[in-house]
Amino acid sequence: MKAKPERLSKADFEKMLPALRDRMLGAQSQLQKQKPFGLAVIVTGVPAAGRSEVVNQFLEWMDPKHIKVHALEKLSRIARTRPAMWRYWITLPARGEIAIYFMGWYEDYLFAAQHAPKKMRRHEERIFERIRQLETMLPQDRVRVLKLHLQVSEKTASRRVKELRASKLTRWRVTREDRWGVKHFDTVQEVTQRSMRATADKNSPWHVIDGTDPQLRALVTGTILLDDLKSGLKASAAQGSRHRWPESKSSSKARFASHQPGPSLEEKEYKLELEQLQGRFALLTRRDAFAKHAAAFAFEGMDAAGKGGAISRLTAALDARQYTVVPVSAPTPEEAAHPYLWRFWRNVPDRGEVAIFDRTWYGRVLVERVRDLTPAADWRRAYGEIKEFELQLAEHGIVVHKFWLTVGKDEQLKRFNERDSDSLKRYKVDPEDWANRRYYDAYQAAAHEMIERTHTDYAPWTIIEADDKRYARLKVLRMVCESLELALE
Repeated sequence: MKAKPERLSKADFEKMLPALRDRMLGAQSQLQKQKPFGLAVIVTGVPAAGRSEVVNQFLEWMDPKHIKVHALEKLSRIARTRPAMWRYWITLPARGEIAIYFMGWYEDYLFAAQHAPKKMRRHEERIFERIRQLETMLPQDRVRVLKLHLQVSEKTASRRVKELRASKLTRWRVTREDRWGVKHFDTVQEVTQRSMRATADKNSPWHVIDGTDPQLRALVTGTILLDDLKSGLKASAAQGSRHRWPESKSSSKARFASHQPGPSLEEKEYKLELEQLQGRFALLTRRDAFAKHAAAFAFEGMDAAGKGGAISRLTAALDARQYTVVPVSAPTPEEAAHPYLWRFWRNVPDRGEVAIFDRTWYGRVLVERVRDLTPAADWRRAYGEIKEFELQLAEHGIVVHKFWLTVGKDEQLKRFNERDSDSLKRYKVDPEDWANRRYYDAYQAAAHEMIERTHTDYAPWTIIEADDKRYARLKVLRMVCESLELALE
């Protein structure tokens, strides 16, 4: 015989609530002032278990200015044109903020597994692995994840839905999905429990709350949120060293040298081939098949290697409405308050578009590593995080190709001096560029390891020998065209 659910009298609830709210507000204020982490709260539950009520109580009990609620089905139309995890990444909370998600990154799996269980079983382990990877990475980038699941019996869920539908004043609260969930309650239960078993661990547990008694449910969920805030505030000094992302090795056996001098081209030969390659590139992006794809071209290299010149030869072939050039420099305060990859997820191209990154997500394993701007544990785990990011882009049909433009030390110095003496190019060289020259060899070593460890079939690196600018620009265009042709076959 099942035990009866616990109950809490209204008098006891009203007596206990003020003290709990006071502590919650105090913890939230400390979070907002110190900004040690952001908090992502995921709320799931069976039909009529009280998800909306719990979210509303959090907004009522705390300062709503620093809480954002995301019901991401409204982003579903836009999200279909981007990788599956895009809409979750762009809504992650900044440090000091709280984001509450209805279902969160479990939404796609739960809906598909409930309505097409046989089809989803073939893919679910990969989905669970991706969720586990995300929930491992976020705390290392100072976003805590709190997962709440609200549970009631099938009898209670059915009764509540009937009562709500019986009144004209409340029937709007019952959605089509609620009615389906009550009718297929066992399926909802089985799918939910399977996902919880697959994604629970000591660092990212599921909190299962009995939603039978609304007042007890309110106090329990509030207390869990308070405890998580307090735990995070207490441990914030040690945050970031608790987990280690697996350091992946390159799937390619190719060996790379991060600097090669390369040949030279005569101007007449250069101009003829440039025109041919730009036309080839333009026509590829106008194909009907490209509308089902996108492209992300990533440029890294030594200072003065000619990234800007190579990029401008690409964009000259395109309609300005079709591409975006994303210049990447030191993160803004807003970007620094979010997980490292957040600002790159925000610039993932839509289908039929080209995104060109002038410096990239590899800054973590290049400048941040060489100049000692980030802890070693962070840049070491970045290899695995970056490969997962690129894999998600590629799986969505985005053509990812990465270019390392290499220039010799003597040629770099020559270009620096030429730019300094040209009033129209002086802006291209600043004191930081001169300071980086002292780290030339260290950058070469870091680039060599970066290319070795992140060159993959789905996101390859190409070394561009850039001592001769003409040769470099043509090679970039040629490889861009070959990448697109391979994807559009």
